[in-house]
Amino acid sequence: MSDAPSGAAAIVARISQARAAREIAAELERRTAAFEQLSQESRADVLAGLQRTLRRWARFVASGAMPPERDFDPLREWTRARAADGIRLEDLLRAFGLAHQLGWQLLRSHARAEETEVLLDLVAPLARYVDRVCAIVTETYLAEREMLVSEEERRARTLLDRLCASAPLDSSTGELAERLGVPIADAYTPFAVTMPGRPSHAHAALAARLRRAGWRLTVTHGDCVLGLASSPPHAAELGVGPEAALVLGEPTPREDLQAEREDVLSLAEYARRARRHGSLRTDEHLLEILLQRSPRLVGRLRTRLLDALGGDEHAELARTLRTLVDCRLDRKSASAALHIHRNTLAYRLGRIEELAGIDLEDAHDLASVFIALSA
Repeated sequence: MSDAPSGAAAIVARISQARAAREIAAELERRTAAFEQLSQESRADVLAGLQRTLRRWARFVASGAMPPERDFDPLREWTRARAADGIRLEDLLRAFGLAHQLGWQLLRSHARAEETEVLLDLVAPLARYVDRVCAIVTETYLAEREMLVSEEERRARTLLDRLCASAPLDSSTGELAERLGVPIADAYTPFAVTMPGRPSHAHAALAARLRRAGWRLTVTHGDCVLGLASSPPHAAELGVGPEAALVLGEPTPREDLQAEREDVLSLAEYARRARRHGSLRTDEHLLEILLQRSPRLVGRLRTRLLDALGGDEHAELARTLRTLVDCRLDRKSASAALHIHRNTLAYRLGRIEELAGIDLEDAHDLASVFIALSA
């Protein structure tokens, strides 16, 4: 900016910063729904922050010199407060983009006809300034939300573990429940959400979002999200796409809650491995839970029944057996699915019985085959 600082300073001097801050705050509230939900105290803090921001912006426009790092400390504090208010980062960045537009309109409206060249010289420096502000806001917000979520999740996890324990609840547990806004009840419903292929931070984000939406006892648990609730969420309320699986336990008294929680986690692991999606209830998937609880025994069963059908030379036989099970043991349907004659199917099933040492007319062997193929 060659002669721009002195010319820009003259334009800035004509702007009433207090009035401009109020007008910008009103416009932000009108065009950013998140700000409408703030308390009166937070709204007053937003206005005070805008006044400070406007003064810092005016000094930059007038001088052309980027403010030193310490001058942005109030902006960092303001951003931390907005993160604590629950304002989303994208809403904050949108607000600063809007403030930049309004600031540019202020400069244009207060510039005189002969100051057009001064305005043109300000375009690039103002873009750098806005980039710097947005970078500070983003860095501060993410660090603050990480700290808030970590502390929030730690408390939720502590209360969840205590409620699942068989020991009587002490006064500190009651105080923690009250602090988190969780009513102490005789029974809760465990639930879990698994999102195959999604990274750990996606699960953490979902847990935080569910806590904010009212399911306060929701935490991350390995490759899934785990929660307790009087009324668990519906799959449509998760907002994570159709690939997710929502596992729902039964309403369970506290003395049995730990076992039901383990059943929910076992079914969630099954859903993750099998790429199941939608809602799954524990009482409708007891076999799958049993399979997840006994992986060593299931492995032995698969070895005994299916190893004989391994290898390329028996691939057609293995596919035939799986198709028969998928067709609910209906041989006519299996023949159609495999595009073979029923006599060919009968021959293949005879070979399977011979190689695997099983009888497909025996209920015990059929159940073993079903379990081995379902694992």
